[in-house]
Amino acid sequence: MIVRYGEIGTKSRQTRKWFESILINNIREALVSESIDYKSVFAKHGRIIVKTNRAKESIDVLKRVFGIVSLSPAMEIDAELEKINKTALKLFRKKKRELNLEKPKFRVTARRITKEFPLKSPEIQAKVGEYILKNDEAEVDLKNYDIEVGVELMEGKAYIFVDKIKAWGGLPIGTQGKVVALLSGGIDSPVAAFLMMKRGCEVIPVHIYMGEKTLEKVRKIWNQLKKYHYGGKADLIVIKPKEREKIIEKLKGLKKENYTCVFCKFMMVKNADKIAREFGAKGIVMGDSLGQVASQTLENMYIVSQASDLPIYRPLIGMDKEEIVEIAKKIGTFELSTLPEDEVPFIPKHPVIRGSWEEFKKLYREIFGEEPKKRGC
Repeated sequence: MIVRYGEIGTKSRQTRKWFESILINNIREALVSESIDYKSVFAKHGRIIVKTNRAKESIDVLKRVFGIVSLSPAMEIDAELEKINKTALKLFRKKKRELNLEKPKFRVTARRITKEFPLKSPEIQAKVGEYILKNDEAEVDLKNYDIEVGVELMEGKAYIFVDKIKAWGGLPIGTQGKVVALLSGGIDSPVAAFLMMKRGCEVIPVHIYMGEKTLEKVRKIWNQLKKYHYGGKADLIVIKPKEREKIIEKLKGLKKENYTCVFCKFMMVKNADKIAREFGAKGIVMGDSLGQVASQTLENMYIVSQASDLPIYRPLIGMDKEEIVEIAKKIGTFELSTLPEDEVPFIPKHPVIRGSWEEFKKLYREIFGEEPKKRGC
């Protein structure tokens, strides 16, 4: 199997080698986790080669490994024109049967990754295409083709394929450090965690306890996200906040229940900050989308951000709900996020939309008897 990467190829030679080694380890971890036997996994001239007899099962797993742009189940043969022609024809016929086409349109693309083979790429394409036309019912069409026969040559071997399966791309998990992701039972936060994984971050999921039903739902969501988290080791961390009841009662007494949501999110970030420092994480991830709900206005997000001096990453900030839902459906978290959960009894009828940092500090002093200090400051 040929595994292709994208951004990794733009790195310096030393960095690319390091990224490749992490990607190879993640590929091995993914295959082992699904009990898929493989002979070897190694990097070769800008490609990762996976040798396995279970190509179909491997594709289903490897297309979820971040850093991979596309995959092609391929046959490896000696780089001899006769063998290339016969193998290309064999795979072409197999694909033709799969598509149930009598006279498919096709093209051949060839690439000499190393230059030992005597024919140049256009010459290889012409020879292979001519052989297929001579031995089967087909028609060449370089633009509107039904089948593409691929030939890649390197170090005396030819890799022949007729499928190119798209994967998620991104960067291998483990290349960009760790982040803590606040994970609720909603649609947004799992997508935010997923997008940070895609950029190579190992995610440490933290759930602020809201009830057993919601917790069970979040466990299911995290189990689904783990299918993309090859290279990450973290388990779900659940925090039962001690200060919640105190905050709610004090705000009621002060007739400032409208600040309840902002206070809850502020304390969520403080708890996430503590976990981040324990694990050496370099930031906190939240599923905020600007203006989507009252707690996600610029003013309220500013207040919440004061709970930590670590960076707070909001990868959904410029997305609308439809865009977020589309990703959630693709990654398999949407259905889980719509499962029933515990009701939250303390959500105010009229939450503050544009909270004041000065007002928040005053309320914080009333509740805790001190200034709302960032950790580490």
